[in-house]
Amino acid sequence: MNLNMANIFSEIEERVFDKENIIFEEDKIRDYVLDSILAKINSLEENKKPFYFEEIIKDFFKYKKIDLIETKKTRDFGLDGVIKLGLEMAGDINLGLQIKYKLIDSNDIDLFILALRNAELQLGVIVCKDSRSLEKYDLNSKLKAILLSRGITLKERLLNDKIDINPILIIKFDDIINMVASDMRNWIKAVYKQ
Repeated sequence: MNLNMANIFSEIEERVFDKENIIFEEDKIRDYVLDSILAKINSLEENKKPFYFEEIIKDFFKYKKIDLIETKKTRDFGLDGVIKLGLEMAGDINLGLQIKYKLIDSNDIDLFILALRNAELQLGVIVCKDSRSLEKYDLNSKLKAILLSRGITLKERLLNDKIDINPILIIKFDDIINMVASDMRNWIKAVYKQ
């Protein structure tokens, strides 16, 4: 598997812009992006899928122009990277990143919190294939403000949920696909004025 591949989202974006039958409907763009990515994942052997999923998520942050420092596989404290957000007024914020190609539960989050502490980080993002209902890990208000200030839109449900002090943001794969489709549709609106 070539880990130095071109950004998958940029490649899909180029193909989307050539498909006049989908470019004006966000749902069709979303379906196309999802189908394209799932086709690539499903073409791999089972043991390679988690590693490829990790590369896809890293591509997402690069596509969104969010600084990401990838950690080495050894001595990474269980983190897959560190997201660096530069906030003019508040300075730089570092978020630990963990990527899971599975359905996560509260045990995964507890282990991630431990990994954050070991790396001396206060905030973190888990990007997962899916998650169980994790009410005790609602979105932290500081993290919410950071992400919103960077233009990352999340599902309305996340933004309207009650807020507590847990330092973990959970982003599901569907959320990423929705953000990418929305970005592509917005760009098309700007170009075509429709």
